[in-house]
Amino acid sequence: MRSLIWKVISSLDELNEHHDQATENPMKTNTTLFRSIAAVIALAFGATTQSSFAQTTSATTPVGFVTMSVSGTGGTKPTAFTFTSLGLVNPIAFQSTTTTSVGGTTAIVDSAATWANNAYNSATAGAPPSHFVEILSGPAAGAMYDIVTTDGAGKSLTVSPALAAGVTAGVSYAIRPHWTLASVFGTGASVALQGGDSTSADQVQLWRGTGFVSYFYNTGRGFRGWVQNGNATVDASATVLYPEDGIVIARNQSAGVNVILNGVVKTGQTLMNVQTGYSLLGNVYASGMTLGNSNIFTNDPATGVASGDSTTADQVMFWNGTGFVSYFYNTGRGFRGWVQNGNASVDASATAIPTGTAIFIQRNGAPFTWVAPQFPATFN
Repeated sequence: MRSLIWKVISSLDELNEHHDQATENPMKTNTTLFRSIAAVIALAFGATTQSSFAQTTSATTPVGFVTMSVSGTGGTKPTAFTFTSLGLVNPIAFQSTTTTSVGGTTAIVDSAATWANNAYNSATAGAPPSHFVEILSGPAAGAMYDIVTTDGAGKSLTVSPALAAGVTAGVSYAIRPHWTLASVFGTGASVALQGGDSTSADQVQLWRGTGFVSYFYNTGRGFRGWVQNGNATVDASATVLYPEDGIVIARNQSAGVNVILNGVVKTGQTLMNVQTGYSLLGNVYASGMTLGNSNIFTNDPATGVASGDSTTADQVMFWNGTGFVSYFYNTGRGFRGWVQNGNASVDASATAIPTGTAIFIQRNGAPFTWVAPQFPATFN
């Protein structure tokens, strides 16, 4: 089936021209995906102290749950699409301060480290990364890196990609496990989505630069479990879901389903790469933001979306159930600021990016790093 979502890389116009192939109401976000910061703390587990920090570090981290509401077809369309994101991260496994780190290199050295060889990476060659490092202080705070190797004797980590220029000795960092297909959506009897074969199972679609890579829980021929569409003999359960990933779930079942994710509230700013062309990014926070306060636009096209008119500006696109609604920062005729494409006279800066939401950013120029501020800003 040539579903609408597979046409993103062609053009926004083509997507909207073919909106009749999509299903209605595939994304439920504002109130059902995440209750509130209060609910995170009060309704779930409360606050816990991470016991595996370095000796000089302690922290209290609020934990809780999100409900990812996956839409069903309602019996009226062949497939329902849900654009979602995780909104929580895994608990910290280790936190400390670097003693040697140089931007442009791939090594983090910490003389206080107590880890063993391969503690935070898979020992199997070619396996997906199991953990990542987040930089917590300095000008590169919010940058995240996969851990490639963990050296116990050398008290060092090798990471990918290379460290940003702002990562130097003395910055604090945290190590967290990655989310995976298995840890988010379950396995065996606990799998949350509909299993089957490549034509009948629900699909989890991850945007990987120029197109989607699709996965499903296989109960047909081949490996029984999470597999990549087109490669049903290889276990894909450890496939990484990054904190900033926008996730598309394509469901063929009439009824919707809820996926419950238990995790930790992310704090601090987050650095997210916006590439030339299309990027599908999710709100990483347990609170909503808006176009106006998201810092996607910075008034500098080197650090944020480029302004202009409907034909020249970068576009931020939301899935509304039947197609994409597009917004841009207008410096042409009409209201000067965030507007909806086709309605350039009305201020759209208050347009919500709720928690659990995935958005497409169509970038015309060179890549930039979106520095998303913490939400809510007052949360510590």
